Amino acid sequence: MVASALVVLVLIVSAVGVIAIQANPSSKIQHIVFIVQENHSFDNYFGTYPGVVGISSKTSVPVSLDSDNGSVQPFHLNVTEPIMIVGDELPPGVSDPDQLPAGVDADDLAAIANTAMAPFPMDNENIAGDLSHAWAVAHEAYDNGKMDGFVAAEGSNLTMGYYDRQDIPYYWDYANYYTLDDDFFSSEMGPSFPNHLYIASGSNGPVTLNYSWVLDNGIIDNPGAAVPWSVFNLTWATLAQEMSLAGLSWAWYDGDANATAPTIWNVLPLFSYFQEHPEQLTEHVKNTQSFITDIQTGNMPAVSWIIPGAWTPPTYPSACKGISVDEHPPARSDCGMDYVSYLVNQVMESQYWQSTAIIITWDDYGGFYDNVAPPQVDLYGEGFRVPTLVISPWAKPGYIDNTQYEFASMLKFAEANFNLPSLGDRDVLANNMMNSFDFSQSPRPEVIEGMNFVGPGNSTPPIIIPTEISTTATTTATTTATTTATITTTAVSTTTATVTSTPTVTPTMTSTVTSTVAQTTTVTATGASPSLLFAGEVVVAAGVALLAAVAVLAWVRRPKHPP
Repeated sequence: MVASALVVLVLIVSAVGVIAIQANPSSKIQHIVFIVQENHSFDNYFGTYPGVVGISSKTSVPVSLDSDNGSVQPFHLNVTEPIMIVGDELPPGVSDPDQLPAGVDADDLAAIANTAMAPFPMDNENIAGDLSHAWAVAHEAYDNGKMDGFVAAEGSNLTMGYYDRQDIPYYWDYANYYTLDDDFFSSEMGPSFPNHLYIASGSNGPVTLNYSWVLDNGIIDNPGAAVPWSVFNLTWATLAQEMSLAGLSWAWYDGDANATAPTIWNVLPLFSYFQEHPEQLTEHVKNTQSFITDIQTGNMPAVSWIIPGAWTPPTYPSACKGISVDEHPPARSDCGMDYVSYLVNQVMESQYWQSTAIIITWDDYGGFYDNVAPPQVDLYGEGFRVPTLVISPWAKPGYIDNTQYEFASMLKFAEANFNLPSLGDRDVLANNMMNSFDFSQSPRPEVIEGMNFVGPGNSTPPIIIPTEISTTATTTATTTATTTATITTTAVSTTTATVTSTPTVTPTMTSTVTSTVAQTTTVTATGASPSLLFAGEVVVAAGVALLAAVAVLAWVRRPKHPP
């Protein structure tokens, strides 16, 4: 339980410069990383994932709420074909401010974009249309909890489209091997800006601004293009402020060229605390590249937020060049996934993996359908479900967490983990995400993804680095691709542990296993591509077999002494 009084934590700096952070004794988490992507509903990414409350062959939404014009069923989207979204301050076809032409202000183009909500041509693209995620459209889609207004509200069938493993395989791998939260709601039934306020602070007000995008002193929509950022002086507290007051390290990593410039996604500069303490922004708000540097130099903070922008990793596929990493349509989901996997790999391959929890979430539903009616806890939300993955050595393996969460749950998780006081808004009643963890289990191994997937059907199975060697092997696997893959890993421990998971498809696999004296095991599979579970278990089983053989040989050849 979170202590009611503020507990000042002690930061211990070791001789090598690594910051050790005192967390809740019941937790093994010393570092929390929030990776925030853009504009996808849960069903849009995981609606067909086995075991979730998702879409089925019986799911359909009427074309019109006023007449019988038929209905639309969910259909598979092509990940390579962009979809436009309206409702942000950016013009259609632009997913990041840094993509604007030199000398052109975002407000100039957004003023044009925000005057027309009707579909517009998509040059040289096969999908023509727009999806809105504005407050009014979201509530029409919600239809008082009936969840049948999405097609009518959008005026487009695209809202019913979804992606699956063949499009976003790394995300599905993370769900297979760690935890997928399938009852995680955005905090407000609307677009990016108010939801990013909730991500930072657990609230969207109160404000005294007199605009159409303010309702009962709460921000419900993105501000109009003509509204200057100088009107914002948000007076309530953020988790970042609480971290500073408690003497805990934190960083807000933003991918745009000017990391401290306010946007609807980069909201910290809009809070009065940071306006009155600009040195806090200078010290803690950084470009995304600094996240990599901080890990490599032993300076990973206790809490990190990573907000996407123009920054791309050095491994970014050539097919993704010029495409934003944020997954905000028209940006490609597979390209954004490559960016996210690069960030996750940096943690997994560092000294911080054993003490870190990574939470990947999306800021709002982006106009895409979801079948679960969000509970209404107040005037503003909850909003529609968004995909959320919990990645950690201590995340429950292959677990679908049905606990009700929202963005304030991420804040409450940090509050509970670091003994911080409640911010006093949504986080008071929110669940704290601890159900996604099991601190008594053997730590989960790293799952290193390729960071270079483009287009459906080109996924390479991940490299699994076992923390402990398993004595159990399974020859079945979850798979949808048809590739031949080679997976190499090195055994690092002789402690025995059992690795289990529930596969969704169990095709027959043929494989050959070869080992070297250096205990490096190579698994080559043909036919249906093996899942990370199959590859990991075969690899670690081969390692155990090798060690056992060596032990038996040593025993047989031991010197014989007379009695």
